[in-house]
Formats: sequence, C-alpha cells, structure tokens
Amino acid sequence: MSTDAPHTGQLPDDAEQGTSLWADAWARLRKNRLALFGLGVIIFLCVVSLLTPWIAPYGYEQQNLALGATPPSWQHWFGTDIFGRDLLTRVMWGGRMSLMVGFVATGVALVIGVLWGTVAGYAGGRVDAVMMRLVDILYALPFMIFIILLMVVFGRNIILLFLAIGAVEWLTMARIVRGQVQSLRRQEFIEAAHSLGLSRWRIIRKHLIPNSLGPVIVYTTLTIPSVMLLEAFLSFLGLGVQPPESSWGLLINNGVETMEEYPWLLIFPGLALAITLFSLNFLGDGLRDALDPRSSKD
Repeated sequence: MSTDAPHTGQLPDDAEQGTSLWADAWARLRKNRLALFGLGVIIFLCVVSLLTPWIAPYGYEQQNLALGATPPSWQHWFGTDIFGRDLLTRVMWGGRMSLMVGFVATGVALVIGVLWGTVAGYAGGRVDAVMMRLVDILYALPFMIFIILLMVVFGRNIILLFLAIGAVEWLTMARIVRGQVQSLRRQEFIEAAHSLGLSRWRIIRKHLIPNSLGPVIVYTTLTIPSVMLLEAFLSFLGLGVQPPESSWGLLINNGVETMEEYPWLLIFPGLALAITLFSLNFLGDGLRDALDPRSSKD
C-alpha cells in the first residue's frame, strides 16, 4: 500500500500566487509616496471643486467696494481683490474651471488621439502614411494661430475653448498609440482573433485599445497639467476664460497687474496652480514606473 499523501489539487503554501498587471501596478504605485501624495491632492481638489457652490465662504460675485483690496485675515483667509471680493472663494471657483478645462480638454484629446492612432497603426500601409502625414502637418501649424482663428470665427465661449485645446493636444497621443498598436498587431493573440473571424473594429475595440491603456493612462496624467498651463497662458493673453467666469490663469493675470501693491492676489492663485501641476506630474511619474513591465517585482 502506498504511503504517499493523497493529491488534493491544492498548490503548496510556498508557491507564488500570480497577480494581474493592474494589481501588480497598484502594488508598486502604493510604494511611491510622491505619487500617492499627488493622487490625494488631486482627489481633494476634485472634491472641493464639486462642492464649491455649497462650501464657498462667500458668493462668487459678492462685492464690497468699501472694503477694497485687503490682505489675508480671519474673515478673508486669502484676502480680497480690488472689488472687495473674497479671494478664497474666487480661487475655489477658478480651480473648478481650470480642472474642468484640464479634464474635459484632455478627454477630447484622448478620444481623438486613441482612435486615430489605433486605426493608423492597425491599418498600416497607405492609410497609415496618409493619416500620420496629416498629423505632421498639424504639428507644423502654430497652435496659437489655430485657436485665435477659432475664436474669431465662432466667438469666445468655454465649450469652444475645450474643443480647441483638445484639438491641439491629441497629436502626441495619436503617435504614442500608433507605435503601441504597431507592436501589438503582430502578437499571437491578434492573429488568433483574426483566425476566429473577428471583425477589424471588434479587434480594435476588444484587444488593441485595452492593451494600449498603460502608456495612454500615463500620458493622460501628463497631458492634464499641460492643458491647464495652456489654458492659463491663453487666459493670461485674454483668449481663455472670460469674466465674469474665472480660472486660475485669469486670476494670475489679474494678480500680475497689481502684484506690487497687492501681492496676495498673485501668490494664492499661483500656489494653487503650482501645487496642482506638481501633484499631477508626481502621479504621472508614479504611474509610468508602476506600469513599466520591466520593473522588477519585490
């Protein structure tokens, strides 16, 4: 009679358990303190922006001309502007607009860039050549002239600003996705999908785009601060958000005009924008390291 223990189908206790790519990436991201700090700051700012209409200490356009510009105090933590408006309230509303521009315009760039790059990379040949030559031509056009033309033809409104910035930022996204798809389309699982008779659009939707999400997510987190800086630059030039709306870029522009007399009007919006940009870059760098397949497991 055999004395061997019966086979139970269970793995030994010391056997290494497999983890998915996303679980492994999250485990690496949690060890990056700067990335977690950036993620926490972004979540906090998004929550504050959503709740701004209910938690802002004063009305958005509430003025006190007799008060005028006053430095920070217990009543007005960030001080007031030349019209007696609470600066903390305006920074909160400005952050709401700046974050909206950043996320929505990046979303526009994400949709256009991913679809364009995926189709070009998968189709190859003449289709790829024509599509990417168009990208090269758009790269050569000065984006400022393009946005100014849009403003002149269609007028100034916030929706147009979202579309204009998104229409400029998708070009690099398309190149990144195209390169990723070109390396994926020769993989065995794509050939298996072909042999099963799946349509091209189904292969693109179910296989190519999901497997390209790693670099796309990283570049998206780095595009949001770029878009926010572009909006701030446009507002600084008077081409972005227009009064009575406000954004951090517009507040910084107003603060520059009076920085010698009322420096707090520049300091607080500038700090809000700088902290947000640093946090997004920390998060982007952390995601890049976490999603890098060459990273070694601990």
